[in-house]
Amino acid sequence: MTERERPNKAVWRLSPAPPHDFAPLAATADELKKHGLPQRPDARVQPHLAALWDTCARRFHGFEHLSPEIKPAGPGTVSPASLSPVENCGYSLSSSNSQPFVALFIHWTVPHLIYSPGPLNENRFHTFVEIGFLADVHVEMTVDSAQQVTSVVTVNGSPVTNLPVVPGDAMSAVMCVNTQPGGSTVFIGVANETRGQTINLSAPTVNLPAVSIDAGVTKDLLQNNPTLNALPRFGVVYFDEISAYTTTGPRSLTAGTPVTMTDLHGITIASPYRLTDYAFKTVFGR
Repeated sequence: MTERERPNKAVWRLSPAPPHDFAPLAATADELKKHGLPQRPDARVQPHLAALWDTCARRFHGFEHLSPEIKPAGPGTVSPASLSPVENCGYSLSSSNSQPFVALFIHWTVPHLIYSPGPLNENRFHTFVEIGFLADVHVEMTVDSAQQVTSVVTVNGSPVTNLPVVPGDAMSAVMCVNTQPGGSTVFIGVANETRGQTINLSAPTVNLPAVSIDAGVTKDLLQNNPTLNALPRFGVVYFDEISAYTTTGPRSLTAGTPVTMTDLHGITIASPYRLTDYAFKTVFGR
Protein backbone atom coordinates (compact mmCIF):
# COMPACT_ATOMS: atom_id res chain seq x y z
CA MET A 1 0.00 0.00 0.00
CA THR A 2 1.31 3.44 -0.85
CA GLU A 3 1.26 6.38 1.50
CA ARG A 4 -1.44 8.21 -0.46
CA GLU A 5 -3.77 5.18 -0.14
CA ARG A 6 -3.79 5.39 3.64
CA PRO A 7 -6.21 7.65 5.50
CA ASN A 8 -4.73 11.10 6.17
CA LYS A 9 -6.07 14.47 7.22
CA ALA A 10 -7.80 14.96 3.88
CA VAL A 11 -10.04 11.89 4.26
CA TRP A 12 -10.56 11.46 8.00
CA ARG A 13 -14.20 11.71 9.03
CA LEU A 14 -14.08 13.99 12.06
CA SER A 15 -17.43 13.52 13.76
CA PRO A 16 -18.63 15.72 16.63
CA ALA A 17 -17.56 14.37 20.00
CA PRO A 18 -20.36 12.79 22.01
CA PRO A 19 -21.57 14.80 25.02
CA HIS A 20 -20.31 13.94 28.49
CA ASP A 21 -23.56 12.19 29.40
CA PHE A 22 -23.69 10.15 26.16
CA ALA A 23 -24.83 6.58 26.85
CA PRO A 24 -23.54 4.31 24.05
CA LEU A 25 -25.32 1.23 25.39
CA ALA A 26 -28.66 3.00 24.94
CA ALA A 27 -27.74 4.83 21.72
CA THR A 28 -29.40 4.08 18.41
CA ALA A 29 -27.44 3.10 15.31
CA ASP A 30 -27.93 6.62 13.93
CA GLU A 31 -26.66 8.22 17.15
CA LEU A 32 -23.54 6.06 17.10
CA LYS A 33 -22.95 6.94 13.45
CA LYS A 34 -23.43 10.66 14.17
CA HIS A 35 -20.50 10.60 16.60
CA GLY A 36 -18.33 8.35 14.45
CA LEU A 37 -18.60 5.37 16.79
CA PRO A 38 -18.58 1.75 15.56
CA GLN A 39 -21.87 -0.09 15.55
CA ARG A 40 -22.55 -2.57 18.32
CA PRO A 41 -21.86 -6.12 17.04
CA ASP A 42 -24.73 -8.58 16.96
CA ALA A 43 -24.30 -10.68 20.11
CA ARG A 44 -25.94 -13.66 18.39
CA VAL A 45 -23.35 -13.65 15.59
CA GLN A 46 -20.26 -12.23 17.35
CA PRO A 47 -20.76 -12.79 21.09
CA HIS A 48 -17.11 -12.19 22.12
CA LEU A 49 -16.79 -9.01 20.08
CA ALA A 50 -20.15 -7.74 21.31
CA ALA A 51 -19.11 -8.32 24.93
CA LEU A 52 -15.88 -6.41 24.35
CA TRP A 53 -17.80 -3.55 22.72
CA ASP A 54 -19.98 -3.37 25.83
CA THR A 55 -16.89 -3.36 28.08
CA CYS A 56 -15.30 -0.50 26.15
CA ALA A 57 -18.55 1.49 26.15
CA ARG A 58 -18.72 1.26 29.95
CA ARG A 59 -15.02 1.90 30.42
CA PHE A 60 -14.96 5.19 28.52
CA HIS A 61 -18.41 6.40 29.55
CA GLY A 62 -17.10 9.05 31.96
CA PHE A 63 -14.15 10.19 29.83
CA GLU A 64 -13.83 13.62 28.25
CA HIS A 65 -14.58 13.01 24.57
CA LEU A 66 -12.55 15.37 22.38
CA SER A 67 -13.12 16.30 18.75
CA PRO A 68 -9.71 15.35 17.28
CA GLU A 69 -7.44 18.07 15.95
CA ILE A 70 -4.90 16.55 13.58
CA LYS A 71 -2.12 17.68 11.28
CA PRO A 72 -1.27 16.11 7.91
CA ALA A 73 0.88 13.01 8.06
CA GLY A 74 4.57 13.56 7.45
CA PRO A 75 6.72 11.63 4.96
CA GLY A 76 7.72 8.06 5.61
CA THR A 77 4.68 7.06 7.64
CA VAL A 78 3.78 3.83 5.84
CA SER A 79 3.98 0.80 8.14
CA PRO A 80 6.47 -1.93 7.18
CA ALA A 81 5.28 -5.25 5.77
CA SER A 82 6.83 -6.99 8.79
CA LEU A 83 8.69 -5.99 11.93
CA SER A 84 12.45 -5.53 11.50
CA PRO A 85 14.83 -6.55 14.32
CA VAL A 86 17.08 -3.61 13.44
CA GLU A 87 14.22 -1.23 14.18
CA ASN A 88 11.49 -3.01 16.19
CA CYS A 89 10.88 -4.99 19.36
CA GLY A 90 7.48 -6.57 19.92
CA TYR A 91 5.03 -9.14 18.58
CA SER A 92 3.55 -9.71 15.13
CA LEU A 93 0.67 -12.04 14.23
CA SER A 94 -0.45 -12.94 10.73
CA SER A 95 -3.71 -14.28 9.37
CA SER A 96 -4.95 -14.91 5.84
CA ASN A 97 -6.90 -13.06 3.17
CA SER A 98 -9.87 -15.32 3.87
CA GLN A 99 -9.75 -14.64 7.63
CA PRO A 100 -8.62 -11.00 7.98
CA PHE A 101 -8.47 -9.11 11.24
CA VAL A 102 -11.49 -6.94 11.96
CA ALA A 103 -10.68 -5.56 15.42
CA LEU A 104 -7.79 -4.90 17.79
CA PHE A 105 -8.13 -3.66 21.38
CA ILE A 106 -4.95 -2.92 23.35
CA HIS A 107 -3.58 -1.04 26.37
CA TRP A 108 0.02 0.08 26.94
CA THR A 109 2.25 2.37 29.00
CA VAL A 110 4.29 5.37 27.84
CA PRO A 111 7.86 4.98 29.12
CA HIS A 112 10.32 7.38 30.64
CA LEU A 113 13.36 7.76 28.35
CA ILE A 114 17.06 8.26 29.06
CA TYR A 115 19.23 9.54 26.24
CA SER A 116 21.75 7.20 24.61
CA PRO A 117 24.66 8.95 22.82
CA GLY A 118 24.19 9.07 19.05
CA PRO A 119 25.27 11.04 15.97
CA LEU A 120 22.31 13.47 16.04
CA ASN A 121 22.31 14.39 19.77
CA GLU A 122 18.71 13.17 19.87
CA ASN A 123 17.03 9.77 20.13
CA ARG A 124 13.70 9.04 18.47
CA PHE A 125 11.45 6.34 19.91
CA HIS A 126 7.89 5.09 19.32
CA THR A 127 5.40 2.81 20.95
CA PHE A 128 3.14 1.43 18.22
CA VAL A 129 0.06 -0.70 17.64
CA GLU A 130 -1.09 -1.57 14.13
CA ILE A 131 -3.77 -3.53 12.30
CA GLY A 132 -2.59 -4.40 8.80
CA PHE A 133 -1.73 -1.44 6.60
CA LEU A 134 -5.04 0.19 7.46
CA ALA A 135 -4.62 1.69 10.92
CA ASP A 136 -1.86 2.45 13.38
CA VAL A 137 -1.46 4.45 16.57
CA HIS A 138 1.98 5.59 17.67
CA VAL A 139 3.24 7.62 20.59
CA GLU A 140 6.21 9.32 18.91
CA MET A 141 8.87 10.47 21.35
CA THR A 142 12.25 12.19 21.34
CA VAL A 143 14.83 12.68 24.07
CA ASP A 144 17.98 14.79 23.82
CA SER A 145 21.25 14.86 25.72
CA ALA A 146 19.70 17.27 28.26
CA GLN A 147 17.09 14.54 28.97
CA GLN A 148 14.31 16.71 27.52
CA VAL A 149 11.47 14.47 26.33
CA THR A 150 8.77 15.36 23.80
CA SER A 151 5.86 13.09 22.89
CA VAL A 152 2.85 13.17 20.58
CA VAL A 153 0.10 10.73 19.59
CA THR A 154 -0.10 10.03 15.86
CA VAL A 155 -2.82 8.18 13.95
CA ASN A 156 -1.58 6.81 10.62
CA GLY A 157 1.23 9.32 10.88
CA SER A 158 -1.05 12.30 11.51
CA PRO A 159 -0.19 14.09 14.81
CA VAL A 160 -3.16 14.54 17.15
CA THR A 161 -2.54 17.96 18.68
CA ASN A 162 -5.24 18.02 21.36
CA LEU A 163 -4.64 14.65 23.05
CA PRO A 164 -1.55 15.34 25.19
CA VAL A 165 0.62 12.49 26.38
CA VAL A 166 3.67 12.36 28.67
CA PRO A 167 5.88 9.59 30.07
CA GLY A 168 4.00 7.55 32.65
CA ASP A 169 0.61 7.83 30.96
CA ALA A 170 -1.53 4.76 30.35
CA MET A 171 -2.93 4.57 26.82
CA SER A 172 -5.42 2.38 24.99
CA ALA A 173 -6.59 2.01 21.41
CA VAL A 174 -9.49 0.43 19.57
CA MET A 175 -9.22 -0.32 15.84
CA CYS A 176 -12.09 -1.76 13.82
CA VAL A 177 -12.28 -2.56 10.11
CA ASN A 178 -15.72 -2.76 8.53
CA THR A 179 -15.61 -4.26 5.03
CA GLN A 180 -18.68 -3.84 2.85
CA PRO A 181 -19.27 -4.48 -0.88
CA GLY A 182 -18.96 -0.75 -1.54
CA GLY A 183 -15.63 -0.42 0.28
CA SER A 184 -13.98 -0.58 3.68
CA THR A 185 -14.05 1.80 6.62
CA VAL A 186 -11.50 1.91 9.39
CA PHE A 187 -12.35 3.24 12.87
CA ILE A 188 -9.71 4.29 15.38
CA GLY A 189 -10.34 5.27 18.98
CA VAL A 190 -7.49 6.42 21.23
CA ALA A 191 -7.68 7.12 24.96
CA ASN A 192 -5.26 8.64 27.42
CA GLU A 193 -6.61 6.75 30.41
CA THR A 194 -4.44 8.66 32.88
CA ARG A 195 -6.01 11.95 31.81
CA GLY A 196 -9.45 10.49 31.16
CA GLN A 197 -9.56 11.81 27.58
CA THR A 198 -10.41 10.08 24.32
CA ILE A 199 -10.74 10.82 20.60
CA ASN A 200 -12.15 8.81 17.72
CA LEU A 201 -12.11 9.13 13.96
CA SER A 202 -12.85 7.01 10.92
CA ALA A 203 -12.07 6.99 7.22
CA PRO A 204 -12.81 5.11 4.03
CA THR A 205 -9.88 3.00 2.94
CA VAL A 206 -8.85 0.69 0.14
CA ASN A 207 -10.56 -2.68 0.03
CA LEU A 208 -7.48 -4.50 1.29
CA PRO A 209 -7.80 -7.12 4.06
CA ALA A 210 -5.89 -6.60 7.30
CA VAL A 211 -3.82 -9.79 7.46
CA SER A 212 -1.52 -8.81 10.35
CA ILE A 213 -1.46 -7.09 13.72
CA ASP A 214 1.63 -5.73 15.46
CA ALA A 215 2.59 -3.97 18.68
CA GLY A 216 5.81 -2.96 20.36
CA VAL A 217 8.49 -0.28 20.35
CA THR A 218 10.74 1.10 17.65
CA LYS A 219 13.73 3.39 17.49
CA ASP A 220 12.43 5.06 14.31
CA LEU A 221 14.99 4.64 11.55
CA LEU A 222 16.15 7.94 10.14
CA GLN A 223 16.51 8.13 6.36
CA ASN A 224 16.51 4.30 6.39
CA ASN A 225 19.92 4.46 8.07
CA PRO A 226 20.06 2.40 11.28
CA THR A 227 23.30 4.04 12.40
CA LEU A 228 21.71 7.50 12.76
CA ASN A 229 19.39 6.84 15.69
CA ALA A 230 20.49 5.22 18.95
CA LEU A 231 17.86 3.49 21.09
CA PRO A 232 17.19 5.44 24.31
CA ARG A 233 17.01 3.55 27.58
CA PHE A 234 13.31 2.93 28.23
CA GLY A 235 13.18 0.33 30.98
CA VAL A 236 10.01 -1.72 30.43
CA VAL A 237 6.91 -1.07 28.31
CA TYR A 238 3.88 -3.22 29.07
CA PHE A 239 1.23 -4.10 26.47
CA ASP A 240 -1.82 -5.76 27.99
CA GLU A 241 -5.58 -6.24 27.79
CA ILE A 242 -4.96 -7.27 24.18
CA SER A 243 -7.94 -8.63 22.25
CA ALA A 244 -7.77 -9.34 18.52
CA TYR A 245 -10.47 -10.71 16.24
CA THR A 246 -10.60 -12.07 12.73
CA THR A 247 -13.75 -12.77 10.76
CA THR A 248 -13.74 -16.28 12.28
CA GLY A 249 -13.09 -15.38 15.92
CA PRO A 250 -10.49 -14.30 18.49
CA ARG A 251 -6.72 -14.65 18.08
CA SER A 252 -3.84 -14.13 20.53
CA LEU A 253 -1.17 -11.61 19.48
CA THR A 254 1.38 -13.30 21.77
CA ALA A 255 0.87 -16.55 19.85
CA GLY A 256 2.54 -14.73 16.97
CA THR A 257 6.18 -14.00 16.24
CA PRO A 258 8.33 -12.28 18.88
CA VAL A 259 10.82 -9.81 17.42
CA THR A 260 13.98 -8.96 19.36
CA MET A 261 15.74 -5.70 18.50
CA THR A 262 19.45 -6.03 17.74
CA ASP A 263 22.24 -3.74 16.67
CA LEU A 264 24.05 -4.14 13.36
CA HIS A 265 26.31 -6.77 14.92
CA GLY A 266 23.38 -8.91 16.08
CA ILE A 267 23.73 -7.95 19.75
CA THR A 268 20.39 -7.74 21.57
CA ILE A 269 19.36 -4.26 22.73
CA ALA A 270 15.65 -4.85 23.50
CA SER A 271 13.61 -8.02 23.98
CA PRO A 272 9.90 -8.97 24.07
CA TYR A 273 8.58 -11.31 26.77
CA ARG A 274 5.22 -13.07 26.61
CA LEU A 275 3.28 -12.75 29.88
CA THR A 276 -0.11 -14.28 28.98
CA ASP A 277 -2.31 -14.79 25.93
CA TYR A 278 -3.31 -11.16 26.38
CA ALA A 279 -0.12 -9.40 27.52
CA PHE A 280 3.59 -8.98 26.87
CA LYS A 281 6.37 -6.60 27.79
CA THR A 282 9.34 -5.12 25.96
CA VAL A 283 12.51 -4.73 28.00
CA PHE A 284 15.55 -2.57 27.28
CA GLY A 285 18.96 -4.19 27.59
CA ARG A 286 21.03 -7.14 26.56
